[in-house]
Amino acid sequence: MTCFIQPSIRLHSAILTGIGGGATAQAMSLWGGDLARFLPPTWLLTLTAVFGAACAGAILASALGRSGLIGVVICILAWPVATALGAAIAAVPFGLSGADMRYGVAGGFVTAMTDAVPLGLLAVGDGISTSWVVAAVWVLSAALVHVVLRVERQVSI
Repeated sequence: MTCFIQPSIRLHSAILTGIGGGATAQAMSLWGGDLARFLPPTWLLTLTAVFGAACAGAILASALGRSGLIGVVICILAWPVATALGAAIAAVPFGLSGADMRYGVAGGFVTAMTDAVPLGLLAVGDGISTSWVVAAVWVLSAALVHVVLRVERQVSI
């Protein structure tokens, strides 16, 4: 077994995870929990969620779609990590909109990270834990990403 993952699998992981993140964001916006009313407009939330989830999917591609029971366990462990990473990445643009730029771009980026990332994690956590629809979309997204990438890994070997 090698640590190298084919670029096409990494790309497909990014695309599929981005779609899953977008679907989860749509569900959060439409059927989310108590914090749903504080979310950005649906189109903006979905756009940033797709980007954040795609980045997370590219980073964690080697953990998704592995064979056997151990592959399922790794996916079950990796999907929340991908969700947290995607939510953190997706929240940064919202933090930048209100960032304190007195310390330059780098200072504004740090402000955005410290202010927005916890809110992104909180929003996703609230959506998954308080809405069965959001939780179902999230779990189905994980299952579909795993199965599709598993089939692709079998074909590409």
